[in-house]
Amino acid sequence: MSIIQDSDKIVYKGHLTLVQRPYAGRNFDVIVSKDAAAMLYIDEKDNAYLTRQFRPAIGEAVLALPAETLDKPGLNPLEVMVEGLEEECGIRISPNQVKQVGRVISTDGHDTERVYLFLAHGAGEKVSQRLEDCEKIEVVTLPFDKLYEMVINNEIEGSKTGYLVMYEKLRRLGELR
Repeated sequence: MSIIQDSDKIVYKGHLTLVQRPYAGRNFDVIVSKDAAAMLYIDEKDNAYLTRQFRPAIGEAVLALPAETLDKPGLNPLEVMVEGLEEECGIRISPNQVKQVGRVISTDGHDTERVYLFLAHGAGEKVSQRLEDCEKIEVVTLPFDKLYEMVINNEIEGSKTGYLVMYEKLRRLGELR
């Protein structure tokens, strides 16, 4: 979990915190973020579940894998992401269907966020989405091979989505254990 260091000067504190962090005689602007989780879920028909939602930071709707901020007390990253898949996509799965495949740093040049990456396969129970008032999330299902093509053709730019899709493709090719 990211923390503010004693030497940091807080510039802004809100959902995210902007600090100036001294290093090598200079101050660097650093966003202190909560960590997060993302999941590639593939159902029994080989369909991957994604979300499309408007992202104010880049001013457009983005197609990406379901993801959650790790801000639910008492829940570990796996539990947060299983709950997040249900909230965002309306799919309930068992934690036993999920494998953690790693962790990535979102933007190591200026952000402290680390993202836990999960892969899940198999049948899920369709339930209602549970969105926050400000959320408008469209669920998009794609055959895995189509999703892979979209990542290869740079039609999906999100690094977490790209990483997990490439991981799954390598797994299918027998390149991963």
